[in-house]
Amino acid sequence: MNTILTKTVPALNFEEVSIHMTDWKICFIKFVQDNRPIKYDVYSMPVIPTEIQDELGKRGYVHLILDSDKDQHFLFPNETLK
Repeated sequence: MNTILTKTVPALNFEEVSIHMTDWKICFIKFVQDNRPIKYDVYSMPVIPTEIQDELGKRGYVHLILDSDKDQHFLFPNETLK
C-alpha cells in the first residue's frame, strides 16, 4: 500500500473507524471488502492489524496523511479516483 503525505484529500464520503467502536475490527474489514473510503485518527486507531493491512494492499488502497495534521489518515481504493 502506498503512503503519501498530502495537503488535501479527495472529496469522498469517508467511513470513520476507531478502536473505541463496538466491533471495530469487523466494521473495518467490512469497509475494506466493500471498497469504501476510510478515515481514522492515530489516537483512536494507533495500529492497523496486519491482516487488515494485507487486505488493504491486495485491494490497491492508498494511504494519505494530511501534511497539516499528521494525526489524520485516509485510506481509499486507488480506482476511486479514476
